[in-house]
Amino acid sequence: MMQEERFQVAGIGEIRLRLVPTLAEVAEAEREKRARGFFLHLVRALLLEPAFSHHAWASLPEDALRPVAVRLAEANDLAALFRPKREKPFYNAFRNAWRMSRATHNEAAFQRAIAVWKAHLAASLARAKAAYDRAAGTDRTAATRLAKAGFIVSPQVLARPDVQEAGRADGPIGPALCALFSNEALRDLIDRWFDLPPFRAREPFIRDAFGAFLRGEDALAIYGLLPQPEGVLWDVLFRWNPAEEDLEELVGAQNRTFVTVEALIRELVSTLVGPAEPPFYRFVKFIAVTDDGSLNRHAVEHGASIAFGSRENALRLILFLDFVHFALGHLLPSARGSEDAR
Repeated sequence: MMQEERFQVAGIGEIRLRLVPTLAEVAEAEREKRARGFFLHLVRALLLEPAFSHHAWASLPEDALRPVAVRLAEANDLAALFRPKREKPFYNAFRNAWRMSRATHNEAAFQRAIAVWKAHLAASLARAKAAYDRAAGTDRTAATRLAKAGFIVSPQVLARPDVQEAGRADGPIGPALCALFSNEALRDLIDRWFDLPPFRAREPFIRDAFGAFLRGEDALAIYGLLPQPEGVLWDVLFRWNPAEEDLEELVGAQNRTFVTVEALIRELVSTLVGPAEPPFYRFVKFIAVTDDGSLNRHAVEHGASIAFGSRENALRLILFLDFVHFALGHLLPSARGSEDAR
């Protein structure tokens, strides 16, 4: 039932006002540049009688309008947020109360959507973690040190004694790992990825990128490999997470920068290995980029970094894709190789 009220406004007389605007009406009022315009726009939308006259309402003194603002704030549960100072016009305080309320509502809605989104992934993440724990064992000293150096590895790779030794040694990890993985060993690693549909769909790109790696064209290999972890994981979200569409719609409606596939990468790594995210997937502002040969997806793919091309960085990506392949085998809802599972 529409909530409305009659009361007196000095200079206007008796008015009949609808008290609760729609979201669309508030959004329309927000287009006004000034806070006073926002208030008058809402009054025009809510006024049932008499007919709204902008000149009549705009010419009223602030004291005559303040009671209307107070009543609207009360009716819309904004009383705790609407705290105008007596000696100042209420317009800015009134508009800010609506904005704070909307921000609180939006954040609550977003957190609920995130919780639902994560809940749909919880069982598959738990399967992946259990499988990783069984294969990798309880001692994560080497895995943690490798991860901090930007090498997120699958249990199969971590099971190698020489990788364990490299992860525990005091020296630089990157050169040690580069010495351990021949081109043939990496080819064998990559060949087993294509049993899963998301990898199989990207096989031409991955093999072309690896071909560049074999030719010593490390930067080109990195350009080809860098999008693939997000691509294969996006397939999981897009095809098999029923909450994805709702969350994507909310992200768009609230104009957020939240990227679900990056969130899944963080969830995967933090759940299975420990660190919050792979170092090369951290967001970085261009002004903060130090082009020192380190690897960062944001800086590389937007052209802010040009010194990233090295065998060590390419190996980081190959090993990370191998880790994603391991996890994907447990994230998919059915047996490996099924194209039609949903």
